Amino acid sequence: MQLDKSIFDFLKKLKKNNDRDWFNAHKDEYLREHEKVIQFADALLKEMHKHDNIETASGKKSLHRIYRDIRFSSDKTPYNTHFGGGFKRATAALRGGYYFHIQPGNTFVGGGFWGPSLKI
Repeated sequence: MQLDKSIFDFLKKLKKNNDRDWFNAHKDEYLREHEKVIQFADALLKEMHKHDNIETASGKKSLHRIYRDIRFSSDKTPYNTHFGGGFKRATAALRGGYYFHIQPGNTFVGGGFWGPSLKI
């Protein structure tokens, strides 16, 4: 499972041209790269299922939107310059989840959960 270089190339161009006109003119390129990220997320989900009980239905369902919520932000750029997504562990007993972040120079995977109980 490997990320295609073209994903990073697109994200670099998006960072330099983060406006609606440029994005609309390059929507086909975005859709191609988005599909590659979905394929990566599907492969990652398949691997995760070997080691954990994940309830996220598909790689596509795991992805976050490319559109930023700019309502309360001083940064009004309309698009995220990364692809990100998360996998939720199944059942209340298996709280927590995993997050993946794809960005030129800042790609990572993390996991954890909020509010651990102290029951022993």
